Amino acid sequence: MNNEIDNNQHYITRSFVKKRFGINGFVQRYDVKTDYWKTNASPRFVFSAPGYTQFLEKGQPVDNSLETSFGILENQLQFILPALDGGAERAETKFPEDVYHNLCFYCAYLWYLSPFAKAKAPANFVTELDLNLRDSNLDYLRQRGMPEDNIRTMKAQHKKGYRFVLEGENYLQFVFRDQFVSHCRDQAALFRYKTKWTVYNSPIELPISDVALVDFPESATVTLYILPISPNRVLIGRLLQGSPPPYHSTDTVVYGSTLNVESAEDLLDVVCGSAVKTIACKNKMDIKAFRERAKTKGRAFSTISNLDDVLSAGSKVFDRQKDLLLIPVSNDEYIKYVHSFIGPAQP
Repeated sequence: MNNEIDNNQHYITRSFVKKRFGINGFVQRYDVKTDYWKTNASPRFVFSAPGYTQFLEKGQPVDNSLETSFGILENQLQFILPALDGGAERAETKFPEDVYHNLCFYCAYLWYLSPFAKAKAPANFVTELDLNLRDSNLDYLRQRGMPEDNIRTMKAQHKKGYRFVLEGENYLQFVFRDQFVSHCRDQAALFRYKTKWTVYNSPIELPISDVALVDFPESATVTLYILPISPNRVLIGRLLQGSPPPYHSTDTVVYGSTLNVESAEDLLDVVCGSAVKTIACKNKMDIKAFRERAKTKGRAFSTISNLDDVLSAGSKVFDRQKDLLLIPVSNDEYIKYVHSFIGPAQP
């Protein structure tokens, strides 16, 4: 694996999709852009792209370490999913520590491996850079191989009011992996200690979108993390915002409940509306109508400006000398850059 290039790599586990949302090893696949169904589609080519998680750097062997670590975690689904199924049948279930730990990490992986997270990575990178320059935390640049002379120059330019954006052809996969390494563990900790998880039975069939773990603002202070785990079950994490955190727990309890039809339909609309490119399900359904219904309810979702670049980023060779150029720009140019990767939410 580690010496192979451009393997078909998944950002949602193939076996999970196949076993949970398929019939006889196949799924019904819906293309958002074309409103087209491929019936009896192979899960091998759903929620994946050639070299999606690999990293190709000039002069270095192919790096498939992210794919390997995801595979190790995916092996734990044989324990995680049965535990969630059992949890749906009881008001609350205390999970074994290792199962709960792996559940939280798996959810964090799904979020940071998603096309949406990859598309946002450059904007997140330069935003972090700006904050670190403001706070004189120059180790942020040192840790990414920036020469000391460049660091001093950037610090001086930042003091004069300049901000920095990335320039180069093939930096997307680098910053995607940089953000993953920097934040996935913190996200898992957020899910472990500050998120309340409930697995619900659904009275209607649910699909799974290519975002997989959908983060959805229930209110100004509450974010929901929504992950369908089968056509009739959905895992939902509830994170309360605030400082100090209004919810913090070291227990390993997952709650169980059943949705009413109205709540289930609302979740169906959210999941369908969240999709960037593809939705998979056991049976064909009117995805287009559900996405339209989500809009009428005000369920708005951001869009990816260039999805093809996002999906193909791992197949492009990164040249550190050419592709990691930080260019000083005005505040207006910086804001334009940050907003160029993710389109505005569509009402």
